[in-house]
Amino acid sequence: MLALSDRQHGVVHDAQLLRRGLSRRTHARGRWLAALWACGSGAVLSHASAVAFHGLAREAGTEVHVSTTRSVHSRSGVVVHRVRRLDEIDVRAAGLLRVTRIPRSVIDLADVAGWDEVRAAVDALRWFSPAELRAAQHRAPNRTGRGVITRLLDADEAHTKSELERRFLRTVRRHGLPRPSGLNVWVAGHKVDCFYAEQRLVVELDGRAFHERRRQIDADHRRDEDHQLAMLRIQRLVWDDLHKSRQEATAARLRRMLDRRVLTSTHDVDVSTRRS
Repeated sequence: MLALSDRQHGVVHDAQLLRRGLSRRTHARGRWLAALWACGSGAVLSHASAVAFHGLAREAGTEVHVSTTRSVHSRSGVVVHRVRRLDEIDVRAAGLLRVTRIPRSVIDLADVAGWDEVRAAVDALRWFSPAELRAAQHRAPNRTGRGVITRLLDADEAHTKSELERRFLRTVRRHGLPRPSGLNVWVAGHKVDCFYAEQRLVVELDGRAFHERRRQIDADHRRDEDHQLAMLRIQRLVWDDLHKSRQEATAARLRRMLDRRVLTSTHDVDVSTRRS
């Protein structure tokens, strides 16, 4: 490698490094470290580059994102974000690298990316703490992406079933959809949130926090299988499906489900209003 560098006056192409066995992860760390050194003391890896460091998304493009409180200008290959404050609690060291911790990385990403990209990054987490994200947001107020962060907190903090049910019924009423024939009723051996008997449609409202939904996925699949064996259809909605930006799409999806013709089952479905 040194011989190659000498022959090329100290310049080595990315592809040459990769062909000679340098891993992409090592190569990325080298780029990140070079960008931090170029920006001087106090600079930290941030935004999309920090999200990539944490393994939550692939780094788009070749630019490295760096945050600093100093007066440093962006340059070729390095995007510098000048910030008013950068608390040490929001920064961690990883060898020679300094990088924003996950909550601050998500807040930074929201300033430069859309909802879908931020949501996908959080969905990639093994564990997510709304409280830590809210605290990091408090330390970095008045950011461009604060609306995205607020929406994320609304989507991922636990909501009571009654709150989610009220939002669902408001959506149904606002978009002219029929009201369910039953709420919180037992169908085919399971208590369901909403049931449209004529259309044989079960609507489940999932207001649990993100990590709790992940733990419950197997149980949800078993419930769905039981309902499918009873010739029922299932529509699962989470809090974000009822956000004002998605209500219209959610209502259209429900309308298609309700308008479908359903073949009459050869057996009745066990439906009751007994409480758990």
